[in-house]
Amino acid sequence: MFYRGRRMICGSGPFYRAMAGRLGSVCAAFLFAMLAAACSGTPSASRTTPLASGGQVAVASPTANQPPTPSATLSSSASPSTSPGAFQSPVVHYTSRCAASQLTLAWGGPTIEATGQHTLPLVLTNTSRTGCHLFGYPGISLIDANGRILPLQYVWGGDQMVTSSPPVMVEIAPAASAYIVTNKYRCDTSDYMHAVKARVIPPDDTAFLQVSLMNNVPMDYCGQGDPGSILHISPVEPSFQAASAY
Repeated sequence: MFYRGRRMICGSGPFYRAMAGRLGSVCAAFLFAMLAAACSGTPSASRTTPLASGGQVAVASPTANQPPTPSATLSSSASPSTSPGAFQSPVVHYTSRCAASQLTLAWGGPTIEATGQHTLPLVLTNTSRTGCHLFGYPGISLIDANGRILPLQYVWGGDQMVTSSPPVMVEIAPAASAYIVTNKYRCDTSDYMHAVKARVIPPDDTAFLQVSLMNNVPMDYCGQGDPGSILHISPVEPSFQAASAY
Protein backbone atom coordinates (compact mmCIF):
# COMPACT_ATOMS: atom_id res chain seq x y z
CA MET A 1 0.00 0.00 0.00
CA PHE A 2 1.39 3.42 -0.83
CA TYR A 3 0.19 7.03 -1.31
CA ARG A 4 0.08 8.81 -4.64
CA GLY A 5 -0.53 12.50 -4.06
CA ARG A 6 -3.54 12.66 -1.67
CA ARG A 7 -5.07 9.39 -2.83
CA MET A 8 -4.47 6.20 -0.95
CA ILE A 9 -3.57 3.34 -3.21
CA CYS A 10 -4.35 0.06 -1.55
CA GLY A 11 -2.67 -2.04 -4.12
CA SER A 12 -3.09 -3.46 -7.57
CA GLY A 13 -3.74 -6.76 -9.16
CA PRO A 14 -6.71 -9.08 -9.29
CA PHE A 15 -6.96 -9.54 -5.52
CA TYR A 16 -7.26 -5.85 -4.75
CA ARG A 17 -9.74 -5.27 -7.57
CA ALA A 18 -11.99 -8.05 -6.24
CA MET A 19 -11.89 -6.69 -2.70
CA ALA A 20 -12.80 -3.23 -3.92
CA GLY A 21 -15.80 -4.59 -5.81
CA ARG A 22 -17.09 -6.44 -2.74
CA LEU A 23 -16.70 -3.41 -0.48
CA GLY A 24 -18.59 -1.28 -2.98
CA SER A 25 -21.47 -3.74 -3.01
CA VAL A 26 -21.66 -3.82 0.81
CA CYS A 27 -21.69 -0.02 1.01
CA ALA A 28 -24.37 0.25 -1.61
CA ALA A 29 -26.54 -2.31 0.19
CA PHE A 30 -26.10 -0.52 3.51
CA LEU A 31 -27.05 2.86 2.01
CA PHE A 32 -30.15 1.37 0.31
CA ALA A 33 -31.33 -0.17 3.59
CA MET A 34 -30.99 3.14 5.42
CA LEU A 35 -32.97 5.00 2.76
CA ALA A 36 -35.73 2.38 2.73
CA ALA A 37 -36.09 2.55 6.52
CA ALA A 38 -36.36 6.30 6.40
CA CYS A 39 -39.08 6.23 3.73
CA SER A 40 -41.21 3.43 5.22
CA GLY A 41 -41.39 4.64 8.88
CA THR A 42 -44.97 4.90 10.37
CA PRO A 43 -45.94 8.56 11.02
CA SER A 44 -46.67 9.56 14.56
CA ALA A 45 -50.25 10.21 15.65
CA SER A 46 -49.23 13.74 16.48
CA ARG A 47 -46.57 15.64 14.59
CA THR A 48 -45.47 19.21 14.45
CA THR A 49 -46.23 21.45 11.51
CA PRO A 50 -44.13 24.54 10.97
CA LEU A 51 -45.97 27.86 11.19
CA ALA A 52 -45.21 30.70 8.89
CA SER A 53 -44.05 32.69 11.86
CA GLY A 54 -41.58 30.03 12.86
CA GLY A 55 -43.57 28.63 15.85
CA GLN A 56 -45.19 25.16 16.10
CA VAL A 57 -48.75 23.85 16.70
CA ALA A 58 -49.73 20.32 17.68
CA VAL A 59 -52.05 18.52 15.27
CA ALA A 60 -54.12 16.29 17.54
CA SER A 61 -55.32 12.79 16.77
CA PRO A 62 -58.88 12.42 15.32
CA THR A 63 -60.41 11.36 18.65
CA ALA A 64 -59.20 14.53 20.31
CA ASN A 65 -61.12 16.57 17.72
CA GLN A 66 -64.56 15.17 18.71
CA PRO A 67 -67.08 17.70 20.14
CA PRO A 68 -66.59 18.14 23.88
CA THR A 69 -69.06 16.49 26.27
CA PRO A 70 -71.40 19.11 27.84
CA SER A 71 -70.26 20.08 31.27
CA ALA A 72 -72.37 19.11 34.28
CA THR A 73 -71.76 22.50 35.85
CA LEU A 74 -74.91 24.65 35.96
CA SER A 75 -74.75 27.94 34.16
CA SER A 76 -75.81 31.13 35.85
CA SER A 77 -79.11 31.04 33.94
CA ALA A 78 -79.88 27.57 35.28
CA SER A 79 -79.13 28.36 38.88
CA PRO A 80 -82.08 28.63 41.30
CA SER A 81 -83.77 32.00 41.40
CA THR A 82 -83.28 34.09 44.49
CA SER A 83 -86.48 36.10 44.01
CA PRO A 84 -89.02 35.85 46.88
CA GLY A 85 -91.58 34.13 44.66
CA ALA A 86 -89.25 31.25 43.96
CA PHE A 87 -89.64 29.82 47.46
CA GLN A 88 -93.40 29.95 47.80
CA SER A 89 -95.03 26.80 49.11
CA PRO A 90 -96.73 24.71 46.43
CA VAL A 91 -100.50 24.85 46.23
CA VAL A 92 -102.12 21.76 47.72
CA HIS A 93 -104.87 20.22 45.61
CA TYR A 94 -107.45 17.99 47.26
CA THR A 95 -108.99 15.36 45.03
CA SER A 96 -112.13 14.80 47.10
CA ARG A 97 -115.18 17.04 46.86
CA CYS A 98 -116.42 18.42 50.16
CA ALA A 99 -119.58 16.65 51.30
CA ALA A 100 -122.17 18.31 53.50
CA SER A 101 -121.18 15.93 56.30
CA GLN A 102 -117.69 17.52 56.37
CA LEU A 103 -118.95 21.09 56.64
CA THR A 104 -120.69 23.44 59.03
CA LEU A 105 -122.68 26.50 58.02
CA ALA A 106 -122.61 29.85 59.85
CA TRP A 107 -123.71 33.44 59.34
CA GLY A 108 -120.81 35.61 58.28
CA GLY A 109 -121.83 38.58 60.44
CA PRO A 110 -122.94 42.10 59.58
CA THR A 111 -121.50 43.75 56.49
CA ILE A 112 -121.49 47.21 54.92
CA GLU A 113 -124.27 47.36 52.34
CA ALA A 114 -125.22 49.67 49.53
CA THR A 115 -128.42 51.65 50.04
CA GLY A 116 -131.50 49.45 50.27
CA GLN A 117 -129.58 46.18 50.06
CA HIS A 118 -129.94 43.23 52.45
CA THR A 119 -126.78 41.15 52.25
CA LEU A 120 -126.40 37.72 53.82
CA PRO A 121 -122.82 36.38 53.99
CA LEU A 122 -122.48 32.67 54.78
CA VAL A 123 -119.44 30.65 55.87
CA LEU A 124 -118.76 26.98 55.12
CA THR A 125 -116.08 25.50 57.41
CA ASN A 126 -114.36 22.16 56.92
CA THR A 127 -114.67 20.35 60.27
CA SER A 128 -113.23 17.05 59.02
CA ARG A 129 -109.65 15.84 59.28
CA THR A 130 -109.10 15.78 55.53
CA GLY A 131 -108.91 18.56 52.96
CA CYS A 132 -111.46 18.78 50.17
CA HIS A 133 -112.61 21.14 47.43
CA LEU A 134 -115.75 22.91 46.25
CA PHE A 135 -116.51 24.26 42.81
CA GLY A 136 -119.59 26.06 41.58
CA TYR A 137 -122.79 27.57 42.92
CA PRO A 138 -124.55 26.29 46.02
CA GLY A 139 -128.21 25.54 46.27
CA ILE A 140 -129.91 28.05 48.62
CA SER A 141 -133.42 28.43 49.96
CA LEU A 142 -134.85 30.71 52.65
CA ILE A 143 -137.33 29.13 55.07
CA ASP A 144 -140.06 30.80 57.15
CA ALA A 145 -141.25 29.82 60.64
CA ASN A 146 -143.75 27.35 59.15
CA GLY A 147 -141.07 25.52 57.18
CA ARG A 148 -142.12 27.01 53.83
CA ILE A 149 -139.61 28.03 51.21
CA LEU A 150 -139.86 31.70 50.34
CA PRO A 151 -140.94 31.91 46.67
CA LEU A 152 -138.13 34.26 45.75
CA GLN A 153 -136.54 34.42 42.32
CA TYR A 154 -133.18 32.78 43.02
CA VAL A 155 -130.49 34.07 40.65
CA TRP A 156 -127.04 32.42 40.50
CA GLY A 157 -125.09 35.49 39.49
CA GLY A 158 -123.96 38.91 40.63
CA ASP A 159 -125.49 42.27 41.44
CA GLN A 160 -124.13 45.36 43.16
CA MET A 161 -123.25 43.33 46.28
CA VAL A 162 -122.52 39.87 44.82
CA THR A 163 -119.59 39.03 42.54
CA SER A 164 -120.22 38.32 38.89
CA SER A 165 -116.96 36.35 38.54
CA PRO A 166 -117.23 32.75 37.29
CA PRO A 167 -116.72 29.91 39.80
CA VAL A 168 -113.22 28.83 40.79
CA MET A 169 -111.93 25.69 42.47
CA VAL A 170 -111.78 26.35 46.20
CA GLU A 171 -109.41 24.17 48.24
CA ILE A 172 -110.53 23.84 51.86
CA ALA A 173 -108.00 22.47 54.33
CA PRO A 174 -109.15 21.09 57.68
CA ALA A 175 -110.49 23.96 59.83
CA ALA A 176 -110.42 26.33 56.82
CA SER A 177 -113.49 28.04 55.37
CA ALA A 178 -115.13 28.99 52.08
CA TYR A 179 -117.61 31.84 51.58
CA ILE A 180 -120.92 32.59 49.92
CA VAL A 181 -122.65 35.96 49.61
CA THR A 182 -126.37 36.40 48.89
CA ASN A 183 -128.19 39.68 48.45
CA LYS A 184 -131.65 41.10 47.82
CA TYR A 185 -133.29 44.49 47.78
CA ARG A 186 -135.45 45.55 50.70
CA CYS A 187 -139.26 45.33 50.69
CA ASP A 188 -140.59 48.87 50.14
CA THR A 189 -144.34 48.18 50.17
CA SER A 190 -145.12 44.97 52.00
CA ASP A 191 -143.45 41.79 53.22
CA TYR A 192 -145.53 38.68 52.92
CA MET A 193 -143.14 36.09 54.31
CA HIS A 194 -140.21 36.35 56.72
CA ALA A 195 -137.21 34.00 56.57
CA VAL A 196 -136.00 32.58 59.88
CA LYS A 197 -133.33 30.26 58.51
CA ALA A 198 -131.30 29.56 55.41
CA ARG A 199 -130.57 26.17 53.87
CA VAL A 200 -127.46 25.61 51.77
CA ILE A 201 -126.69 22.60 49.57
CA PRO A 202 -122.96 22.44 48.69
CA PRO A 203 -122.20 22.19 44.96
CA ASP A 204 -122.74 18.69 43.51
CA ASP A 205 -124.42 17.49 46.70
CA THR A 206 -128.01 16.77 47.74
CA ALA A 207 -127.80 17.11 51.52
CA PHE A 208 -128.30 20.56 53.02
CA LEU A 209 -126.88 22.55 55.91
CA GLN A 210 -128.96 25.04 57.87
CA VAL A 211 -128.34 28.24 59.83
CA SER A 212 -130.66 30.51 61.82
CA LEU A 213 -131.32 34.03 60.55
CA MET A 214 -132.91 35.29 63.75
CA ASN A 215 -131.62 38.65 64.97
CA ASN A 216 -129.58 39.37 61.85
CA VAL A 217 -130.36 40.91 58.45
CA PRO A 218 -134.04 40.60 57.41
CA MET A 219 -134.59 38.36 54.39
CA ASP A 220 -138.24 38.67 53.31
CA TYR A 221 -140.51 37.94 50.38
CA CYS A 222 -141.97 41.19 49.06
CA GLY A 223 -144.52 39.78 46.63
CA GLN A 224 -144.49 38.68 43.03
CA GLY A 225 -142.77 41.12 40.63
CA ASP A 226 -141.28 43.22 43.41
CA PRO A 227 -137.55 43.99 43.03
CA GLY A 228 -137.13 42.87 46.65
CA SER A 229 -138.19 39.34 45.73
CA ILE A 230 -134.99 38.56 43.75
CA LEU A 231 -132.12 36.86 45.62
CA HIS A 232 -128.65 36.93 43.99
CA ILE A 233 -126.22 34.16 44.96
CA SER A 234 -122.44 34.03 44.54
CA PRO A 235 -120.40 30.92 43.74
CA VAL A 236 -118.36 29.37 46.54
CA GLU A 237 -115.27 31.56 46.98
CA PRO A 238 -112.06 31.39 49.06
CA SER A 239 -112.76 34.70 50.84
CA PHE A 240 -115.61 37.06 51.62
CA GLN A 241 -113.95 39.73 49.47
CA ALA A 242 -113.89 37.35 46.49
CA ALA A 243 -117.59 36.52 46.92
CA SER A 244 -118.59 40.17 47.30
CA ALA A 245 -118.76 42.91 44.67
CA TYR A 246 -119.06 45.85 47.05
